[in-house]
Formats: sequence, structure tokens, C-alpha cells
Amino acid sequence: MPLKIKNKQVNAKNKILKEFLRYAIVILAAIISATLIRIFIFEPFIVPTPSMEPNLKVGDKVIINKLAYKFGAVKREDIIAFHSPLEQKELVKRVIAVEGDEITLTSEGEIFISGEKISESYLPVNQNISYVNQTIVVGEGEVFVMGDNRNNSFDSRFFGTIAEDDI
Repeated sequence: MPLKIKNKQVNAKNKILKEFLRYAIVILAAIISATLIRIFIFEPFIVPTPSMEPNLKVGDKVIINKLAYKFGAVKREDIIAFHSPLEQKELVKRVIAVEGDEITLTSEGEIFISGEKISESYLPVNQNISYVNQTIVVGEGEVFVMGDNRNNSFDSRFFGTIAEDDI
């Protein structure tokens, strides 16, 4: 009789161990999956500056799709996060012009792309904007970006175009 009791105890311990290992494997797989998703696909991001107000405010939480431009082209008006070319931080801006575009900024606050004035319905109505008159041709693999809060934005007007690889 003592042998049967011992076998039942061993079987019970084995059953508990198998159940524990099953849960441990599921949890480990979930952690690995979440890590891979965060590294290669999506990343949570907190808006660091007021340059995109009123559309995005400081502290707003957004999800960055890291694959968006691996399978498609950057388009005008896309909101992107990228590595600042002058500082060690991420910035969020709106794409105003893409490779091959000739962008002209005027002192009256107008923007022309390849000679056509663009409409910027996403900008606040009461914003009094003026730019330094300049014309820039966006190079291959580059974009010209600006914040929606034009009077409080450190963007391509100051640091030039950014490489699509930095998005």
C-alpha cells in the first residue's frame, strides 16, 4: 500500500509541474511576442513638445506604426515621428513636402508646392503665420516637415529636410 500512495504523490507533483511549465511557456511566449511587436511593429510614444498643437498636445499618447513606410510611401500631410537631426530626441511633425517637391514659403504665411498654393485645413484658424521667404527642393529619400503650431515649432525651416530612413 505505501507504494500506491507514493505513486499518487509523485503523479500529483508531476501534474502540478506540467501545469506550471505550461503556464510559464505561455507567459514567456507572450513576453517575447510583446517585445518583438514593440521593437519591430508598434511603439507607444508620448508627444514631447507643443509644436503639433492643437491637434496633438504635450503628453498625448500615440502609437507609432514602424512598418507604415516599409510597405508604402510617405505622403503629404502624414504625421510622423522621427529622430531629430540636431538633438538626441524624437520629434512629431507633419509632412509638408516629399521627394522631388519644390516648396516655397512666403512672408505672408503661404506655402506653395511646385507652384501651387496648398490648403492646410488642419491648422488653427486664428494662427498669425509668417515665414522667411525661401524655396527648397526636397531631395531623394527626404521629406520637409513642419509642426501645426507654426509659431512654436522647431522643424525643417530650421534644420532642413529629414531622411525618410530617420522616420
